[in-house]
Amino acid sequence: MLALGYRNLPPAIQGDREARYSKYFEDSPLGPPAFFLARDNEADAFVGMAAIFPTQLRVFGELVPAAVAGEFAVDDGHRGLGPAIPLQRAAVGALGERGLSCAYGYPNEYSAPITKRVGYADLGPLIRYVKVLRSRILVERYRRGRIVAGLGRVLADPLLSIVSRERLQRRPRDLRVERPGAFDDRFSGVWESLWQQGTITSERNPALLNWKYEMGREAGIYRVLALVGADEQVAAYAVYRVRNDIRHVVDIVSQPTAGVLDALLAELIRDARREKTVAISLIHLGAAGLLTERLRAFGFARRTEDSSLHVFAPGESELDKALVERENWNFLNADADL
Repeated sequence: MLALGYRNLPPAIQGDREARYSKYFEDSPLGPPAFFLARDNEADAFVGMAAIFPTQLRVFGELVPAAVAGEFAVDDGHRGLGPAIPLQRAAVGALGERGLSCAYGYPNEYSAPITKRVGYADLGPLIRYVKVLRSRILVERYRRGRIVAGLGRVLADPLLSIVSRERLQRRPRDLRVERPGAFDDRFSGVWESLWQQGTITSERNPALLNWKYEMGREAGIYRVLALVGADEQVAAYAVYRVRNDIRHVVDIVSQPTAGVLDALLAELIRDARREKTVAISLIHLGAAGLLTERLRAFGFARRTEDSSLHVFAPGESELDKALVERENWNFLNADADL
């Protein structure tokens, strides 16, 4: 598995593959994945792999066992009509054996035609929302020179801050900002409110999220910013990681009121400015709702991604039909975190 990953996955995705193996293959609280290898008998070598990792969804509030598709790679020279499709068929064929209702993920441009061929439904492209905080990201994107970059910092950066909505947003007095070191029972209420909103999203509980986001580790890459009420219950929170000076929000949950969500977004933006982050980015798929409305109100620009959410639902039940409807989902990066 490690050798196939190093040979086929780009460096940006690889990370520390040994650590990834330990986390997802050995330490998951939901158990190990169904993992398949393709062997070239003549060369006596493994040339491809595919896996489905157990997860849990909340489908209109009900807990449903599911799987995230991942670790799909085939060596150069064995692609095309090689083992790619048999590997994917073996992976989705294991759903019934494991008691899993569906598999989902967002494959890259090379994998997408293969997942479609084995029966995954394409729910359409993911949407990225981006809030630019510093002009440097624009300068770098459009490859301007140092003089332009300097002018941008002097002229554009103050303007980006002055016209931003968070400057006028005041936090309600009964809410305070906290950076929890771990998820605990104080989050239960905000998770319940999420599940009552009639969408498809991933399960959230302390054991699962503390494992997923590696809470409690000094070298952990994820951070949590939360709003806590006078009753000591979490009213809203965001999980993010920073890469290339961009704050990537992977999960955001709030009580379903504009006041609370606005307070969270304002604190998130102000905190990012203090840390000199150049932008905030969030990926979403689903029906337009309170979150997408408030993101736009706070100046997040909307951009369509190249990648799409693909879902394999093996039957024709009402559950299967619901799983392949884009508008039913409230999908964020956290829902397919691998």
